[in-house]
Amino acid sequence: MKFICLSEEEFKSVQDRMPGSSFYQTVGWAGVKAENGWSCFYVGVLRGEKLAACALILSKELFMGRKMYYAPRGPLLDCWDEELLSFFTGELGKFLKGRGRGILLKIDPLVAYRECMGPEKSAGKGICLQLINLGYRHQGFTVGYSPEAQFRWSYCLDIRKSREEVLAGMDQRCRRCIRKAEKYPLTTVDVDASNIDDFKAIMAHTAARQNRFDRSKQYYLSLKRHLGDRVKMVMVYLDRKQYLEGHVQDKLYEQVKRENSARVPLSAGVFILDADRMNYVYGGAYAHYMPLMAQYKLQMDMIMFSMEKKLSLYDFGGISGDFRKDSPNYGVYEFKRGFGGFVVEYIGEFDLVLRPGLYQLYSRGYRLYRGIKKTGAFARNRFFIKRRACPALRAGCPPKI
Repeated sequence: MKFICLSEEEFKSVQDRMPGSSFYQTVGWAGVKAENGWSCFYVGVLRGEKLAACALILSKELFMGRKMYYAPRGPLLDCWDEELLSFFTGELGKFLKGRGRGILLKIDPLVAYRECMGPEKSAGKGICLQLINLGYRHQGFTVGYSPEAQFRWSYCLDIRKSREEVLAGMDQRCRRCIRKAEKYPLTTVDVDASNIDDFKAIMAHTAARQNRFDRSKQYYLSLKRHLGDRVKMVMVYLDRKQYLEGHVQDKLYEQVKRENSARVPLSAGVFILDADRMNYVYGGAYAHYMPLMAQYKLQMDMIMFSMEKKLSLYDFGGISGDFRKDSPNYGVYEFKRGFGGFVVEYIGEFDLVLRPGLYQLYSRGYRLYRGIKKTGAFARNRFFIKRRACPALRAGCPPKI
């Protein structure tokens, strides 16, 4: 086997055909991260004439010129091939040390530890042990929305079915909410330059309500620039005129009446396609308009879109992994669970330490850095909310945040 560097074009030609492929391991994602202070390069392993492994490696300066390296949802290889994984780890470690000034390499492969809350999958557990034996430090089987770069728990739906079968698999409450949404004049539209501020306002409100940070408007625009047709940014609007004509007795009638725009934004989402799955990556909705069930229409429309694309899996995205009904984020899980899918727990993050002394300093400072970043994002959310408050909010109907 031979460890090699790959050009951008070489990596792009194989990025969607390798084991464990996802949008995180693409040239497009590298472009998104480049606008946020990361640089990148591509590496691989040849076994004979065939490329057996590859990875997008991101790098970012931390302090005093020192860097961290990160293979988001990588590397792309058959993790069950012990010889290949061992060779790739050893050669990549030597390569990164040779570049100098690196502190660690972080990886978080798209490998399930267990599904459906069942017993541990032997393969996932075995890969964890193998990575540890190769020198990686496992960052733990975390629960909650912790500082990991990517979520460790997800909720997925098998969509290799008919529409009727998908609906039959949902719980009664979810089906009832979908039927209720159909009674209102709701329309799902793509996000473009004309409504990006509506989109961002919803995302900022949701982030503040859920006590998490939101991305900037420029970040969302960068997804469109770099991922192209692979990303779908969509919104659900309410036709104000039709609603006022046909729903005089509705509880939200007076609130909608105070809106000035012909279309009232209700819910929004960012979805990114992989070879066999649709990923729900970011989403939000105005809490005060949730009784219109736009959030259910958004998901149902995108499930149908994914089925038309002949995809196998619809990934609702991250959940906390804390399934106690009194946990702070149980509502997110409860909403996604209604669609009748299953829980996936991933193996999590692993750090390959390049310089032990500096790694200890990094570990102590990382949580502080994340806290400062989160606080700054909260402040930006509040500023955007005040600046972009919709007419109904200015009229005295604040969201529940």
